[in-house]
Amino acid sequence: MKEEALRAFGLSNKEIEVFLANLKLGSSLVQGITRIAKLNRTSVYDILSSLEKKGFVSYTISSGKKYYQAINPQNLFNLLKEKENLVKQALPELNAIKESVAKKPSIEVYVGKEGLKNIFEDILQNSKSFDCIASKKHLFELFEFYFPHFVERRKKKRISVRIISDEKPYDKEAPFKKIKNEIKTATWLYKDKIAMVSLEEKEPIGILIQEKNFFDTQKLMFNLLWSNL
Repeated sequence: MKEEALRAFGLSNKEIEVFLANLKLGSSLVQGITRIAKLNRTSVYDILSSLEKKGFVSYTISSGKKYYQAINPQNLFNLLKEKENLVKQALPELNAIKESVAKKPSIEVYVGKEGLKNIFEDILQNSKSFDCIASKKHLFELFEFYFPHFVERRKKKRISVRIISDEKPYDKEAPFKKIKNEIKTATWLYKDKIAMVSLEEKEPIGILIQEKNFFDTQKLMFNLLWSNL
């Protein structure tokens, strides 16, 4: 247990052995730590130097000899606090890096029923609402068992929707408008993403586009269609 806890601080196995040896001995010369840790003296010097830089040991000099002391275990909480504060200070910069990557345009292609499920899972995980133009008939032909489950999970997560379809959707309570033409594809608009799926192919294919200008244009077209139906 103690070894796992120390490993969580980024200590190597040998650093842990030397630290624990020093902790057992209290203030000690290198030869004492070497004996308990069962490592060669040169290695122990290097390891103690590393532990000193990490704040796990300190030393005093008495009569020209260097005595090492392991940090009080209670002070490990202070080290954790320091790490926590460093992470908090770095978070804005780290999040900025993540956001810059997330905002880069991307196109992903998925093939086959199992591949298309990745798109549906992304919708569930990353949206609070979405607009959809799709054929219920073709969706159920492809995903007879999965799609009802998708709808129930969407409702449970309280993801709001607007649906345009050629027939009444599976979720009878969802805001819905009917289009006269037969729909052979499905499109979802959510969180600056456009997911398009071909529903008639023997090997269905899906494209997931993340690009704000494309999304804004598709959203505008959906709103116009919604208003005119």
